[in-house]
Amino acid sequence: MSLVIIDKSDGVATLTLNNPTERNTLTAPMVADILAAMDDVENDSAIGAIVVTGAAPAFCAGANLGNLAEADGESLGVIYEGFLRIARSPLPTIAAVNGAAVGAGMNLALGCDVRIAAKRAKFDTRFLQLGIHPGGGHTWMLRRIAGPQVTAAAVLFGEVLDGAEAQRVGLAYRCVEDADLLNVAHEMAARAASAPRE
Repeated sequence: MSLVIIDKSDGVATLTLNNPTERNTLTAPMVADILAAMDDVENDSAIGAIVVTGAAPAFCAGANLGNLAEADGESLGVIYEGFLRIARSPLPTIAAVNGAAVGAGMNLALGCDVRIAAKRAKFDTRFLQLGIHPGGGHTWMLRRIAGPQVTAAAVLFGEVLDGAEAQRVGLAYRCVEDADLLNVAHEMAARAASAPRE
């Protein structure tokens, strides 16, 4: 079974991280499937926008902690590539954050052009609470999107933001009802996809 499900309609590719029992953590096999999915989508001339989400209950709970404990520069780079590959995409990207986006999983959301959050979403940096550096460009992306005070509150003081609070501080563009999340994200992505791809 693929760890990333690709659904294509209306010029939009929805990529769903699909390992709910492990809360869609970024393991090496998950990253490999993300890279393959992104290659597939970007090579499809009918696709003009991408939505990234997770199989419930989580969006992405970050890097696998067992993998992190054994990580070196090379293996850490593999995990980072899971979200950096999406961040580098020339296609417009929307993160449909349906649940917990933790650590590197929050980086995945930050790497998208726009974040739409369900009310039940949770943006949780958690790096310092785990005793690890907030890597992968986390503080740079978060500060660029939401400003220095929000970044300090989240990273230094461990503030966890739900969907409504994420919208209030500018981390999410919109907060919507949980059941409406994918429809709202798809409709928004379809507007971008309707423009000439070039």
